[in-house]
Amino acid sequence: MPCIHPPQPETVREMSEESFIRRGKGKLKVSIESGGESLETTMDGSLKDVEEIAGMLGVQAEDGRIEAVVDGVKVRMRKGTLELEFESGDRMKIERV
Repeated sequence: MPCIHPPQPETVREMSEESFIRRGKGKLKVSIESGGESLETTMDGSLKDVEEIAGMLGVQAEDGRIEAVVDGVKVRMRKGTLELEFESGDRMKIERV
């Protein structure tokens, strides 16, 4: 079983959506909902693996999924899709196209 490190709040606070994306081949759709408005865009790249993101956040992935709250942000991830829900109610979804 891989060693899971405890979350380091100062590291997690400095993360941005780019932290979860690997540059290179592939296309991602990024959807952001904030205050009743939504924005969608596509970008080049791919999501990092579930296990890799779990390690970055200091949480455990179960059955290839993450469902956790880290520093007040609800994180849900499965292969190809990452959803973040912030305390303000804003939501962001990154998914493979």
